[in-house]
Amino acid sequence: MLTSSSRVDLLIQYAVLLSGEQEDFSARSLGPIHLVKYVYLADLFYARRNNGIIFTKTKWQFYKFGPWSQSVHERIEPALNTIDAEKQAFQSEYEDRRDWVRWRLRDEKRLTEIENQLPFEITSGLKEDVHHFGQDTQGLLHYVYGTAPMLSAAPNEFLDFSIVGNGPLVDQAAQGPLRMESLSNREKKEFKERMRTLRARYKKRARKDDKLTNPVQDARYDDVYDAGVLWLDSLAGEPFEEGTHTVSFSNEVWKSSTRKGADVS
Repeated sequence: MLTSSSRVDLLIQYAVLLSGEQEDFSARSLGPIHLVKYVYLADLFYARRNNGIIFTKTKWQFYKFGPWSQSVHERIEPALNTIDAEKQAFQSEYEDRRDWVRWRLRDEKRLTEIENQLPFEITSGLKEDVHHFGQDTQGLLHYVYGTAPMLSAAPNEFLDFSIVGNGPLVDQAAQGPLRMESLSNREKKEFKERMRTLRARYKKRARKDDKLTNPVQDARYDDVYDAGVLWLDSLAGEPFEEGTHTVSFSNEVWKSSTRKGADVS
């Protein structure tokens, strides 16, 4: 029977092996921050199909804008040393931060062996997310922040997976509009190719004698215009005084419905 630590180890190893399948060689490695988040997502996938029960039995906590577990973080090195993953260290650009670490391994046979030991609800979801986000730290952090346990907790609170239903994994309203940097390399390439095709079609259909007419006449910058601008500015109230200001928010904001993307009346 798998222990909690052995389950965490399998997920860490599985994430690195999935990353090793990326087409782009430079994207075939993951850092500790990525691995912790992928283990969290694995627990989330499992909780959706098992009435809120998570796979690793880890106590996840809302810490620094994301789900965190020190016990999961401590399992990264021993888990990856066991499968002889390659460890790379890079000097950090910031004096107050540790050097960056990346783990890499490409082993199709071992990937299949580990995949067979994990539940399907985890492997199917994690495979999609690792291939999509890879080592995109910003995109991955934004994604996990929009999950239900995170949106229902305040900083330093432990996360409640019992609230996870069978609906969408991530609150789409909390995710905001789709951005190019959130797309995988393959999706970016496909998007650019479609845009080139659309431009070519438009250029082919356009006629040389077609002329666009500006429906708006040039504005008159006179006294009337200046008075109108001043009036519009006055509607905003008194201007802010220059200097250093402190803004305070109630702790109740963490439990606000606005964090869950709900409409506010």
